Amino acid sequence: MPNNSEISPVRKIDPDKMGWQRRRMALIVTLIGLATFVTPFVATDSEILGRSRWSPLQVILAVHAGTLPILHSLSPGLLVLGIDMFFGLGAVYFLLTLITAAIVFFPSARLVGASAAVGGAVVWGDAKYGYSDFQEAIYGAPRAFASGHQVHAGTLCLILLGVLGLLVFIAATKQLD
Repeated sequence: MPNNSEISPVRKIDPDKMGWQRRRMALIVTLIGLATFVTPFVATDSEILGRSRWSPLQVILAVHAGTLPILHSLSPGLLVLGIDMFFGLGAVYFLLTLITAAIVFFPSARLVGASAAVGGAVVWGDAKYGYSDFQEAIYGAPRAFASGHQVHAGTLCLILLGVLGLLVFIAATKQLD
């Protein structure tokens, strides 16, 4: 019979911690989601500044440069746009960055899954209410006041919903490790 001092302690496995396979899959999916920030998936009915396809980064740079209509109104609309973009799809990119940090530094399945679920709800809301953040940034007015011009960000929203749904699945499925 072995002596109690010779028995090694049992290592407790944290059920919330993601293993290396789930971490790797989640990191790849998250990076695909972050790549949509620089990929022009947002389309407009007419060309604005010589282009009809925009990425979120291009919209932000054009707003910062003062070349999009929102800045020409010199109204509190810029503050509203900033708040709208932060709580719209901007929040999703913030959450994707948070998820990336969580995967790398403290791989909690709960944190990854909950953040992805919140991000999915934000994307769903943005898609349901007509991409108002992009509409106001590009055309300088909500859809009702933009002379019939519309912004189409359905492809971007579908990709982000797919990415966030996959992240929830990866976080919830322990058998992937």
